[in-house]
Amino acid sequence: MNTAITKIGFSISAAAVAIAIMILMIGNPATFGAYSLLIRACLLNLGIFACFSALTPFFSSYLKIDRKILVFFILASSLPAFIFFLSVVPSKATDEIYLDQLDSSLLSDRSSNGIIEIGFQYPIFTPTISLVNRNAFTRDVNIFLRIIDSEQEASLFRAVRSRADDEKLSVESTIRGMLSNNSRYLFNPVRLAPGQAISGRPIFIITNLEDGASFTEALGSGHTGYLELRDRDEGNLLADFRLAPI
Repeated sequence: MNTAITKIGFSISAAAVAIAIMILMIGNPATFGAYSLLIRACLLNLGIFACFSALTPFFSSYLKIDRKILVFFILASSLPAFIFFLSVVPSKATDEIYLDQLDSSLLSDRSSNGIIEIGFQYPIFTPTISLVNRNAFTRDVNIFLRIIDSEQEASLFRAVRSRADDEKLSVESTIRGMLSNNSRYLFNPVRLAPGQAISGRPIFIITNLEDGASFTEALGSGHTGYLELRDRDEGNLLADFRLAPI
């Protein structure tokens, strides 16, 4: 009786480990992608081993396998994960994040191609963009809009953040409160798992042009706009893309 209970307890524990690792890999790929390639390979092997271990007590009485053969089988089954994460993934990955602008479609009535007025003195620009992380690791990036005027002077606008150090009432906090529950919008920082492709709308509050209402005219009269991706921690430029005409 005690032996049967021990086997059942071991099987349940192993199954719990296998399920937890599967949830981590499938349900939270960004967290899994932040681990080193060696740790990812080990976690995958642990999940496979736990799965086999959970099933072993039910078949041990029917399958008589020599221990040496069993050990060899376990070691052999661990090789594909190591080959995939330590050889295939580095050979396919590049240190790039792909950035593209899909459109600047209308967001609300009387909008001008993605520019809306919501009771503030500043226009809100929301282009639809596509991001693809081609790196082997999870990347946290911030999205910026850089506007260069005819005299080559630049104005840099950061997309609305998901959280700010100063949570006092502001245009940014109000916009965040209004749109944060809408999955179409992207808020800084954006977290991209390895190989993940997402699309959405960053939100730029155009605050310091001479005339906020003339934003579209500015881009058509000597001003050039660029979308930029920068590393969240170091601020390094990862990718940029010239803004399509509005």
